[in-house]
Amino acid sequence: MYEVIDLLREQYNVSELCNYFGFPRTSYYAWIRNGRPQHKCFDKSLAKLILELFEQHQKGYRYITYQLLRKYGIILNPKTVLRYMQILGIKSPIRKRRFIHTTLREVNEKARHVHNNVLARNFKASRPRQKLVTDISYLYHRKGRMFISVIKDLYDNSIISYSLSNYNGIQLVFETLEILFNEKWDSKQECILHSDQGFQYTNIAYINVLESFGVTISHSRKANCLDNSPCENFFSHLKSESISLNIPQDQQSLIKQVHDYITWYNYDRPQQKLKGMTPIEFRDSYLLY
Repeated sequence: MYEVIDLLREQYNVSELCNYFGFPRTSYYAWIRNGRPQHKCFDKSLAKLILELFEQHQKGYRYITYQLLRKYGIILNPKTVLRYMQILGIKSPIRKRRFIHTTLREVNEKARHVHNNVLARNFKASRPRQKLVTDISYLYHRKGRMFISVIKDLYDNSIISYSLSNYNGIQLVFETLEILFNEKWDSKQECILHSDQGFQYTNIAYINVLESFGVTISHSRKANCLDNSPCENFFSHLKSESISLNIPQDQQSLIKQVHDYITWYNYDRPQQKLKGMTPIEFRDSYLLY
């Protein structure tokens, strides 16, 4: 912890830093009098880079390891980065468990068209747009909330379509589909679109649109959120890494913040499952072959 204050003392007041970390200023100066004892092989310049990356993105040691390689060409064992973060007294925010949201909307069971769980938790795809998942969640700003609908490509975990609305309805889902089915859509290629059994995804209008584009419809089993865990995972990241850290002031701020996050998520957020590449980098590597 003292190393952190030593790194920041030129930018901030020492007393304020000590108060922030919860120990008396005299302890810090005693540490200086003892010759600034440090961990073996503690590299101040490397520590400063790690601290800068953490302050920018509030992410964990794996993310910082990838960014050190991508941006500075520094190759480190992730455990080394973790050790530096422990010395610096920093760690990524812990993602809170997401509570399952249920709606009181009464759905006419006879009007629902539930399909089989074709995806069956087989979340690996061999090419883009082979397996897609979609879902809706809610996001709060300081004056209310909005609903977000996303479509995620399981090949590279990218968000290829999303839409925001004040209402959780069929129109929100159709706006997301409209973005998906653009001029580049190839109806001849096999595609599965998986969702839960929400009323937005089991009505005949939704079914007809997907079938007209040659898409195989897949629905989660009833009351089984793990069947659509990739979407749940993305919403958890969006909320813990952006919305919860900086609650938007109003609707327009929320829309911009979501746009900025998804752009960052797709283009500049490396993932361990993608061999340390971002979703777009991983997709581009597929297109090269």
